[in-house]
Amino acid sequence: MNSEINGLMIQRSTLIQPIEQNFRPTFIQIVKKGAVEQFSPVPYLATFVNCGIWVLYGLPMVHPDSLLVITIKGTGLFIETVYLLLFLIYSDRKQKIKV
Repeated sequence: MNSEINGLMIQRSTLIQPIEQNFRPTFIQIVKKGAVEQFSPVPYLATFVNCGIWVLYGLPMVHPDSLLVITIKGTGLFIETVYLLLFLIYSDRKQKIKV
């Protein structure tokens, strides 16, 4: 049980926004500049789908006693939804069509 909690906490830390070389999260840069510039939505879409699949797997009717999976991946799904919404808000029309 302890190793399961440690693994899920490490997974949770990977959901938090990747940090650029100058230690500023990507979305802080996007909000300050008002544009997504060269950033790609692909990693956020992939993580969104990953978390969504894990949330489905963790549902009580699919896999009982998986509260930790639902908690961590549900949080990740929420975080990635916020990231994708921010990406869509700050991207131009051409980039929105790609997403």
